[in-house]
Amino acid sequence: MRLTRPLRSALLRVAVLLAAGLAYGLFAARFGGVPCPFRLVTGLKCPGCGITTLLLAVGRGNLAAAFAANPFLFCTWPLPAALVVWQGWCRAAGRPFGRRAERLTLLYAAALVVWGGVRNFVI
Repeated sequence: MRLTRPLRSALLRVAVLLAAGLAYGLFAARFGGVPCPFRLVTGLKCPGCGITTLLLAVGRGNLAAAFAANPFLFCTWPLPAALVVWQGWCRAAGRPFGRRAERLTLLYAAALVVWGGVRNFVI
């Protein structure tokens, strides 16, 4: 496989994101992460609250604690991960993202917002 300029660029972005994620993971493991600004202002949990705890728990192999930190993200993470990979692939190949993928992304974003309401006002 020939590494074209868009593919090299995509691989570089992935490497930078992985390095940043690893650096944040080490920081969070040592200092407890960064507080959620939404929660600091409103007192409510945002849809993503608990993601640092979730990732650290997964890293330790404690799936029960990971699920408790954010059940929605724990159960649905493959979908946004696949969408991010697909979007990167489309960019590298010079193809459009596609209407179905765009709709799926919007549907997931809407479900995440609904989860934010459910976790604060129903559960």
